[in-house]
Amino acid sequence: MSAGLAKYTWLQAELRSRDVSRDSEYQKRFGGFYRVRRNLAWRNAFFQILEQGKVAPIAFEEVLRSIYSATGRVEASFASKLIATLDPSKPVIDSVVLGNLGLRLPAPASSDRFAGVASLHQQLLNLYSKYLASDPGCELVARFRTAYPTAKITEVKMLDFVLWQSRSTA
Repeated sequence: MSAGLAKYTWLQAELRSRDVSRDSEYQKRFGGFYRVRRNLAWRNAFFQILEQGKVAPIAFEEVLRSIYSATGRVEASFASKLIATLDPSKPVIDSVVLGNLGLRLPAPASSDRFAGVASLHQQLLNLYSKYLASDPGCELVARFRTAYPTAKITEVKMLDFVLWQSRSTA
C-alpha cells in the first residue's frame, strides 16, 4: 500500500475510536496528511467541529459556516476534508482536483460565497457519481483495486486519490 493511502486508512480507522478534538496524535497525522498549516486556535475549532460531526450528521455548508464562525475564514478545502473524513463518499475540494476538472472556487468577493462553495461541492459530487458510473470510471476502480487489493476505501476516495496525484509537470 502506498504511504499516502496508508496514512488515509489510518485516519479513517481511528476516527471513531478517538476524541479527535483532544487527541494530539490524530490531529498531527490529519494535519500531515491534509497539509493543515493553521494556528492552534484554528486547529482547535476545526477538530472540535470534526468531533461534533461524529455525533450528529452535518451538512457541508454547515461545516463551512461553522469554520467561518470560529475562525473568520471561508475554508472550502478544509470543510470538504472534514466532511469527507466523516463521510468518505463525499469528494474533497482541492486546487489540484479542481484544476484537473476545469473548475474554480467562487471569487472571495462573490455575493454569497457560502452558497457558491456549497454548489461547487455538490457539482463535484455529481461529476464523481457520473464518472464512476461510466466505463472509464469502472476501469479506474478496477485498476485501483488491482493495485491496492487490501485498501478498504470508497470509489469516491479512489477517484480523489487519482485526481490529486495527477499533476501537471509544466
